[in-house]
Amino acid sequence: MEYPELNKLIQLQKDFQLRVEHLTPSDNSTFFKVRFIIKEEAWEVYIDDEYKYFDVSKQLLCIYLVLSALEDYQEATDYLQWCKHNGLNASEPLWLDYYKELGKSHAAIESKLHRIDSCISSFDYQLRAGAFSALLNQG
Repeated sequence: MEYPELNKLIQLQKDFQLRVEHLTPSDNSTFFKVRFIIKEEAWEVYIDDEYKYFDVSKQLLCIYLVLSALEDYQEATDYLQWCKHNGLNASEPLWLDYYKELGKSHAAIESKLHRIDSCISSFDYQLRAGAFSALLNQG
């Protein structure tokens, strides 16, 4: 079955030479830092990988997870809501500093991509269905 959403994500990866590298050592945490690369520019972004899908050998999946994290930031009305969504302690200075930096990173990434769009619905992600299921089966 063809999924236009998946094809859109594939095209986005090709057009902007998107890549993701894992930065944080594995500590079984589902919230960790990655490097998101557009052509030769890079930003550090934390992603929430609650289902432990992240695998650097599956770059398209990693790109989806980063774009989804950027959408979560975009949709949060404020710092407290963003912390709650990600299960973070809002009184931890690390997260406030990161949130402020994420605002700058988000704006820079959005200007490069023209729009931040993970292409695949969060509904498909949560149900592991449709286009997200096809994404999981990508090599």
